[in-house]
Amino acid sequence: MERRRRQLTGTVVALAGGLASVPAGAIDASERDPQVRVVTSGNRSERIKALPITRRPGAERRVVMSLGPRRLPDLMRGDRVRITAELGVTTECYRLQPRCRRSPYRYDPRVRTQLVLAPSPKAKGKRRTMAISKRRHETCTQRRPQYEHHCILVFGHAGFHVRAPQRLPCKLERCHVNLVADVHHPRASANEILVVGGQRPSGKIKGDRGRINAIRYRDTLPSDFRRTGTRQLRRRTVPPDLERRVLISKRLRGLRGGEQLAVTAGFREDVSSLPYAVRTSVYLILAESPRHTRPGDFVKAHAFGFGEISENNGQNCTKPPGTCVYRKVGVLEMRRDAVTPRGHRKPLYVNVVTVLGPKVLEARGRDRVRFRKGSIQVVRFPPRLRG
Repeated sequence: MERRRRQLTGTVVALAGGLASVPAGAIDASERDPQVRVVTSGNRSERIKALPITRRPGAERRVVMSLGPRRLPDLMRGDRVRITAELGVTTECYRLQPRCRRSPYRYDPRVRTQLVLAPSPKAKGKRRTMAISKRRHETCTQRRPQYEHHCILVFGHAGFHVRAPQRLPCKLERCHVNLVADVHHPRASANEILVVGGQRPSGKIKGDRGRINAIRYRDTLPSDFRRTGTRQLRRRTVPPDLERRVLISKRLRGLRGGEQLAVTAGFREDVSSLPYAVRTSVYLILAESPRHTRPGDFVKAHAFGFGEISENNGQNCTKPPGTCVYRKVGVLEMRRDAVTPRGHRKPLYVNVVTVLGPKVLEARGRDRVRFRKGSIQVVRFPPRLRG
């Protein structure tokens, strides 16, 4: 079989629309049924706690997260793989205080991130990896008053098309999707870092702010599947009182065991009427009601990952600019049919949950954060395609 695979391999051809071509093994398409496989690196995906800040771009590239062969679906010739990812980072202290882990700094560190296909979870250099996304650049504002403090980097359109294994930077059974990052600023000094994840007032670093997701299409195309969604906001204004609230909700009927979901969501937030920045945390869940801000027992029993579709992360929406755009990506697989013990089918909901809180100043009773636009888009893959 291995000899036959080698005989049937082709050449790497770049895909249009941002998909990088990636070689893989060879099995005749006529011998296969259409399949879709959805996976995620899941909770606690971060491999490191901090990124060193250097004066020169790319001087200290690190692998922040990796989706390896234990979870990454097997690859064959003709497969198309779409990758999405989120990464949350946090600037260090602006001035010396108890939470400082390293030296404070007053410049805005510049972050560069990219998704690559690699032979190991440590591979990061160009010679050993192949880029499967464009490089993302983000400046995390540290100087007052535009103090973001937390930055979220989102990849929504990465991926590759499997063609020829001899061109692959990894063996088929050992491929990793790595999220590689580096941080720089011309004023950087030794011992200055960007935290990966969040940071408590004590200085303890709390990860679990990002993950990598993969969708493998075999003998089918992403365009073969219809999106279902909503642009209706449940709320147009929200007080910044640190309460959990559902901002957008999409009802899903007839979910079945083995069914897989790919979810994208986003919204625009407006804090221009407030005299302070607003800390905004956002996450995606599967819930039993459009009002629920946490997955309930029913969802936890019927969906993998306890009903979590994305990690809880966010940033400070500052003035200026006064408006901020938030994007979320995630995947989920159903464990069993959404049916009650009495045999009734139960609709479930994909919810965008937000937590808003004031920064520096205290919120007044009449203060409101406004939301201008928002949406949820869901692609449902039938159980028969899971493979």
